[in-house]
Amino acid sequence: MKKSKFYYVTVAILIAGFAFISNRVQAGGEKFYSDLIRLDKVVTKINENYVEDVSSEELVDAAIGGIRSILDPHTAYFTPKDYEDLKVNTEGEFGGLGIQIGIRDQILTVVSPLAGTPAHRMGLQAGDKIIRIDTTSTQGISIDDAVEKLRGKPGSPVKIQILREGMLEPMEFNIVREVIKIESVPYAAMVNDSTGYIKITQFAKRTSEDLEAKIMELKKKDMKNLIIDLRVNPGGLLNQAISVSELFLDKNQMVVYTKGRVKSQNQEYHSRRNPIWTKKMVVLVNENSASASEIVAGAIQDWDRGIVLGETSFGKGSVQTILPLDGQQNTLKLTTAYYYTPAGRCINKPENAVRFKKAATDSARKDTTYFYTKAGRKVLAGGGITPDVILPGRKYTRFATELLRKTMFFNYAIKKRHEIAKKTKITPDFVVTPEILEDFKKFVYTDTTFTKFKSASIIALENFRDIVKKERVERGDTLPNNKDKAEVESATGALEGVLRAEAEKEFEKNTDYITYQLKAELLGAALGEDARTAFELKNDNQVIEASRYLGDHKLFAKAFKKSKDKG
Repeated sequence: MKKSKFYYVTVAILIAGFAFISNRVQAGGEKFYSDLIRLDKVVTKINENYVEDVSSEELVDAAIGGIRSILDPHTAYFTPKDYEDLKVNTEGEFGGLGIQIGIRDQILTVVSPLAGTPAHRMGLQAGDKIIRIDTTSTQGISIDDAVEKLRGKPGSPVKIQILREGMLEPMEFNIVREVIKIESVPYAAMVNDSTGYIKITQFAKRTSEDLEAKIMELKKKDMKNLIIDLRVNPGGLLNQAISVSELFLDKNQMVVYTKGRVKSQNQEYHSRRNPIWTKKMVVLVNENSASASEIVAGAIQDWDRGIVLGETSFGKGSVQTILPLDGQQNTLKLTTAYYYTPAGRCINKPENAVRFKKAATDSARKDTTYFYTKAGRKVLAGGGITPDVILPGRKYTRFATELLRKTMFFNYAIKKRHEIAKKTKITPDFVVTPEILEDFKKFVYTDTTFTKFKSASIIALENFRDIVKKERVERGDTLPNNKDKAEVESATGALEGVLRAEAEKEFEKNTDYITYQLKAELLGAALGEDARTAFELKNDNQVIEASRYLGDHKLFAKAFKKSKDKG
């Protein structure tokens, strides 16, 4: 069997890619090249002697896939067509769901749903593990391949199946793609007489410019304190992370630095201008804050410019470089460095670093490793940004999660807002009446997509019945009138009755949350997203706590207390 022209081209590409890296790092020596020769011999023997014909393209693609599998999830190989598709997806208009994804524990995972997008409306949450896209399993999938499958023509549907912590069964979402256009600084307002609040959803081309304009607007309203909200912000452009940080840091202060194996990847980025805001501030982060968000939060924290409040961020702190391999536009997107905060903390979490390698490295420090801010405060390493004040956000019951997933609130608000507005004017002071609650309850329990809701206990009971049935078959006990079988069925039947009665009370148990979410959706549907956001902020425990710290000088100073323990 002769080797095809494609074989020699692709093997050359593979070797050229490794040679490129090898030459730059000057590592590996003779062993590196002997290992490449070994790979060439294996591919050659398979190509010449395997019992069935395996194309050289398949062999080389499999080899590249195997190499990718031991690297981090952001490394990818692109053929010319793949690269053109990538440019269309990143530079052109496309349909998507509105989620930032990553690989966690070798599983495709939602990092954050973006506000106002189809995924957000349907209740997708950070940490949801995507196990299937349409009919394709996501086992072993790369981020780039997943993005390609999730994106598509606006208006086209995609079905995803997810696993969620606390849920006993997979959940399916049927989502219609939309053009994802997100304003990076969508909301700015005074949350009280002295404190301003600004939300940043992503770091795009105009983010720092828009943020500066919002700060200047709030200054005119006599703002004395500032809350910057980076929750559910997946990141974006590095230059914008630097420009945003410059608005708060002194000129020439370091914002972030990168460090890799190649010296050219070791770079420092400093503030190039004087700040426009030097007073007190709080930065909000959560597990959905990633990349550029973490750069900004880390710089603010390390220079003691403000308090970071919320939950530990995602920990995506790696730099990707596009490396051309040949004249045919085959390219390698390779992780070449990690981001570090001014104090020296690596932003990248261990699970976002090299796959399958558990040894502690600069990118995977132990949780007991500490660094110190400019003022000597102790800050935790280990990946991500750990807040100065740790405060969890809102948690949802399984019933509430189902209402969101089935878009019950959104669907009801769209369908009923005009009817409700005829009886009661929908204003920021609007009250969800018992009549509206009862109407919503009927809407929920007559919706065919929601009537199949099962509590976790009922699912567990059904699984128990399956186990009992399987054990009975294994014992050969298949007699229809078996006494033990009847006793089990009687006991489980009685228990099911009790559990179903409990499940029917779920609506009443979640009344407070349902009332809150109904008002938020009706305000959004009738008055727009600004009215909805203003209402949500008044009920946001993290914003309330941030305002409390900013309004209490002693409490704020306590968060900056210099650590005496440097051991």
